[in-house]
Amino acid sequence: MREEDYEKCREFWNRVGESEGFDVEHLMDKIPGWCLLHYQNSDFDSKVFLYAKLGIHKYNMLQGTNLELSCIEKCNSRPTPAFTGYSITLVAKDPSAGGSLVTFQTKVVNEGRYKSKTLTVSIARLKSEPPRANPEHHGWLYDCAQVRLPDEWPSEDAFNDKKRYYVMKKSELRKHDWIRLYMELAFIHANKYLPNPNLSNLVIMKVAVETEENVKPPNERLKARNAVFYIRYRYYPNKGRAPKGNGHKPPRDRVAIVKRTMDMNKGLLKLVFDNRYAKTLL
Repeated sequence: MREEDYEKCREFWNRVGESEGFDVEHLMDKIPGWCLLHYQNSDFDSKVFLYAKLGIHKYNMLQGTNLELSCIEKCNSRPTPAFTGYSITLVAKDPSAGGSLVTFQTKVVNEGRYKSKTLTVSIARLKSEPPRANPEHHGWLYDCAQVRLPDEWPSEDAFNDKKRYYVMKKSELRKHDWIRLYMELAFIHANKYLPNPNLSNLVIMKVAVETEENVKPPNERLKARNAVFYIRYRYYPNKGRAPKGNGHKPPRDRVAIVKRTMDMNKGLLKLVFDNRYAKTLL
């Protein structure tokens, strides 16, 4: 790259940084050839919708709110050899305020290789809020020591250890819909070559939560800053379709392991997925 091209790239990224990567549409017609930045304001894929929900999930965890995704306005993605960063502007709905709408911003970084994937949410805020390095904590996070991502799926007997694991009730799965978000994220990253996956074909069968300490009451593990989630689910490849001879595939049982870590000092939510298990047929 010539010195002149380098200066153009540096100036471009400085201008992108002025809005933390969110408001760049006015720059896209002048983007230097060496700079990789993709702008979208329609036709978002499943991954972008899930990342938007993940940003809202982090905000709800910290603030004790219950915002929901209404729609996505735009998404700017910056790919690099090591990671891809997504800056998403969306509209969230607040059911506790009569369904009022707020503009929301979140930044998600996707990094990792075949065996594991890490998603890091660095920004999750109302657009009207000023940037803060360390967001205040008004939510439901329970402080626990970090849990190591396991090397293998535990035996069914292991889940009977109530000092270590908590098996969720069906009513809790309906209440804590972010569990489904974790499952869907694990599925799309382990099956990235599956064209247009219909995530409604996934049905949660069982969820266990592991923490380092013996938390009381046990269901408080769901609020732990540091926890590992073991999700057994069923994939129905032909759900909603009429049988068509030998091409009709049977349901498949699969598992996902997701480690959640919330770094309160840096204000980062991290999810680590072990992709080796997301395709496992039990």
